[in-house]
Amino acid sequence: MNWPQIIVTVVTLGSIFGVVTLSLNLQHARGGMINFGIVAYFAVGAYAYAIFTQPAPQGLDQYKFGFGWPWPVALVAAAAAALLFAAITGWPTLRLRGEYLALTTFAFAEVFHSFLLNERRIGNGTVGLANVKRPISDWGPIEEKYVFAGAAALLMIATLLVFRRLLRAPYGRALDAIRDDEVAALAAGKPVQRMRRQVFLISAIPVGIAGGLYAMFTTLAQPSLFTAEVTFIVWIALVLGGERSVYGAVAGTLGLIFFEEVVRAWPFETVRSAQIAASAEHIVTGLLFIAVLRFQPFDRIAERVKATR
Repeated sequence: MNWPQIIVTVVTLGSIFGVVTLSLNLQHARGGMINFGIVAYFAVGAYAYAIFTQPAPQGLDQYKFGFGWPWPVALVAAAAAALLFAAITGWPTLRLRGEYLALTTFAFAEVFHSFLLNERRIGNGTVGLANVKRPISDWGPIEEKYVFAGAAALLMIATLLVFRRLLRAPYGRALDAIRDDEVAALAAGKPVQRMRRQVFLISAIPVGIAGGLYAMFTTLAQPSLFTAEVTFIVWIALVLGGERSVYGAVAGTLGLIFFEEVVRAWPFETVRSAQIAASAEHIVTGLLFIAVLRFQPFDRIAERVKATR
């Protein structure tokens, strides 16, 4: 196996998905919100970046919007698009609690995925937007793959530091109070609904940027890249690393991505054995997700919901 290439890939993808896991950690472990549709905000960032950097449609292209803007502006647009999408979807969903919130966010993600599949004028349907613009490829002696790995790592580190500072401030302690006992937080005068909405919006910004970086890395924005499997992987990574810990969220994501990349890169002797290994990878991921559903404190969250009624 090509270990240097595996490590670079793990750092790049692990950092990109690590940003998503950190945002989910902020929403769930600290804000008490169960978001099973976080992949939608990731996809919004990727598609926004692709649309703003794509040239105008030509030939057989079915999409209607391609602005050809520079990549830095497109990354800002990706963050803004994810923020706007969070504001639109957060208004009805954040009125809910517990498993009702989980199901509603999951439904929003599935509806958005169906929209991407069927609305060809926006994202070219199932074909998606290919040849997504990358920054200038000439980095001198540094190979482009190392540049992407460094950029993804910097984004993850910046997200971690900002969230850690936020959670160590009085604002973070107020979030913990809301998560632990919403009724007591309301009695103490904490603006529960407003703070939940703020956390939802704040966490969407780095997810949108990560989506743009992912589209830049893969040079593709396609519905098949943004399925519910992404949400499950992020949840598994969060639980593996330990909730309420920003460092645990990063460690869990890197560990899970490392496992997947090693399985993909293993030099199997036959096609049959490679297929079995790929199936085993999905089985292990599925079992881990079942463990997430089994050991998440949904019952306690439901009890708090009933207590607020």
